[in-house]
Amino acid sequence: MNDNSLGYADYYQLDDYAGIGQRIAVQLIDVCVLIGLAIGLWLLFLLSMQMGLIRTDPSEVFWVVQLFVIWVYLGQVKRSVGTLGYRLLGLKIVRAKGGRPTLLAMTARMMLWIFGPFNVLLDLVWLAADSERQSLRDCYLSTYVVKRSAVPLGQGPVHLTRYNACGMTLGYPRVIRPE
Repeated sequence: MNDNSLGYADYYQLDDYAGIGQRIAVQLIDVCVLIGLAIGLWLLFLLSMQMGLIRTDPSEVFWVVQLFVIWVYLGQVKRSVGTLGYRLLGLKIVRAKGGRPTLLAMTARMMLWIFGPFNVLLDLVWLAADSERQSLRDCYLSTYVVKRSAVPLGQGPVHLTRYNACGMTLGYPRVIRPE
């Protein structure tokens, strides 16, 4: 008897998953957007200082506002309409069980990259070897980055998958495609 206690999740055609080149392009575009937003925000602070509206060093406030802007862009914007990188490359992020990811999942996805244990390099290496082209963050949070036009082929049971490599044992939920 099979254990299907983790439920069922969608799976897509293998060509519908975003590849490593697309992921790198999205990251480069989105980093440029975030740098542009930071410059614009700093210019706004400088203008406010010139006009005498701000009389003290605004660095701390700038960083708090900038972190909020990054969170909105990589969390709320990415999950709802897609960042500029996602839009230009025709991609979207979806939950494995269908629909858009929650804001909590998108926040956790961003935090896993910032604070670890995963990083950009490890994510890209993993992505190149993964059959569904999921980064480690996507594996743990049950999200996929797929073409905007992609529709699920069907649903399969979710099982806990385990990998042992480089002294680490990883276990995460994975949809099992029918044979």
